[in-house]
Amino acid sequence: MFLATPDEEIGSQVSRPLIERTARGMHYGLGLECARENGDLVIARKGVADFRLTVTGRAAHAGIEPERGANAALAAAHLTVELQGLNGLWDDVTVNVGVVRAGTRPNIVCAEAELHIEVRAATGAGMRRTTEAIHRAAAHPAVPGTAVVVAQIDLCPPMEDTPSSRRVFDAARRAASDYGLRLGAAATGGVGDANLIAGAGVPTLDGLGPVGGSDHTPGEWLDTSSVPHRVAMLACLIVSLGSAGNDS
Repeated sequence: MFLATPDEEIGSQVSRPLIERTARGMHYGLGLECARENGDLVIARKGVADFRLTVTGRAAHAGIEPERGANAALAAAHLTVELQGLNGLWDDVTVNVGVVRAGTRPNIVCAEAELHIEVRAATGAGMRRTTEAIHRAAAHPAVPGTAVVVAQIDLCPPMEDTPSSRRVFDAARRAASDYGLRLGAAATGGVGDANLIAGAGVPTLDGLGPVGGSDHTPGEWLDTSSVPHRVAMLACLIVSLGSAGNDS
């Protein structure tokens, strides 16, 4: 089955159900994103989850009776520090409070604030641990009289480095050796449609396209001279996996 999608760069908002439906029951997933700059294939991609935290406080006049207020902006500031502090607790997990919005006027104790958070994790277990930590932090805001509601906006599962995907990589390495190519296996923090295929339980290998680099910059490039060898390697890999069935 060959599947091409047009909306990966905006989160596969339309194609995701089709990708996941197509992936079910497949023996292998082969992603045609570009190889790494040195030609390596991609054996793992971090998953990503987006959260919105809404902090509710209580408004009051900041000059006349500030003690009657509950400052949501202050609670959001404490949350920001606490959540950024999750970085480094677990290997291959990153947390970024990327957007903070709060308040309407400087003479009003802030009644509402909003945080937008991105979590990236190499494994499903890491994603679950971090999600639980966010909920724990939200359940105990630092400012009395404030409350926090957590909404998970999106989740793209990690493409994990597994024994099954390593077997696919070994088959690719053997196919590449026929064309004088030596391949390594790389892990990356970027997500792609291969994450969705892997999330369906399919052994997945990515980076089987041509060699390229400087992603998402004005200098993004593609080495066209790598195309013939990479296409030939891909063809040999498909033949090898097809011949082996589900045992490779």
